[in-house]
Amino acid sequence: MKTVRSCMLVMAGLVVLCSAQKDGPVIIPTTEEPPATTTTAPATTTTARTTTTSTTAEPPHTTTPTPAPTTTAEPTTTSTAVPPTTTPVPEPDIGSWTYTNATTNQTCLLAQMALQLNVTYMDTADKPVHVLYDVPKDARVVNGSCAADSQFLLLSWNAVSLAQNTLKVSFAYNKTEHEFALAGLSFFLNVFGDQFPNAKVNQTLTLVNNQTLFKTPLDMSYHCNRAQLLNLTTLEVPAVPATVTVSKLQFEAFHSKHNAKFSIAKDCDAIDTPDIVPIAVGCALILLIVIVLIAYLVGRRSTRSRGYLSM
Repeated sequence: MKTVRSCMLVMAGLVVLCSAQKDGPVIIPTTEEPPATTTTAPATTTTARTTTTSTTAEPPHTTTPTPAPTTTAEPTTTSTAVPPTTTPVPEPDIGSWTYTNATTNQTCLLAQMALQLNVTYMDTADKPVHVLYDVPKDARVVNGSCAADSQFLLLSWNAVSLAQNTLKVSFAYNKTEHEFALAGLSFFLNVFGDQFPNAKVNQTLTLVNNQTLFKTPLDMSYHCNRAQLLNLTTLEVPAVPATVTVSKLQFEAFHSKHNAKFSIAKDCDAIDTPDIVPIAVGCALILLIVIVLIAYLVGRRSTRSRGYLSM
């Protein structure tokens, strides 16, 4: 009988005992594992905290197409040349003048007007220069005439060492028409002083107008406020153009009243009616004659008709 070495092996909770025993059935005592103790852990109740998360939905991303840049063309500015500002020419002053016959103390001429000349003179370089020249309102009456057929008024101003500047206003009487008119204007000017800058020395201008103008019935005055342009002729050689503008005009020649006041005025803008009145009267007479003639013929015919009926 063999001796078996016994041993004990402990493995994985199994106890194996090995011993020197005789051959025979080996009895391996089985150690019954103690029953597994199941420890039931108490269920831990975890109350989950409800977290309310407010989620704001992001707005949908709207892709706005970027508009193409608008290019505004700048307006083209056209530069218009501004004409130079012309300083308005001041109007001439109105002068009033009369002429009285010293012998009879009769005022035969009355005149009131503003006069502005447009003349040409030569400067020191012998170049023509145009200038406006006003007859001063304080010009003095130095002579005149109260003749029966023609009368005149002579004015003078700017007394200097040279000859004075003068204006002669002439009137003529028409016995046939019983009217008078302006018969002439004559200016004599010394081209000297501030009104003729840079003028050549020893110059004079003689300017005349010999037209018959502004016819007016006797014992009336002529009146015209608007400006009237009259041409003048120069007596110098060579002749240069010149004009005079007459405005605020009123005059009376062959004045027979014993005062220095204007008579009833004939205005330049009034409608001239002397020829219309006779024509109107003649037409009325013709119409009256025609009516009377028609009435006579109608009456005569009616009388004849009655005579026939009576027969």
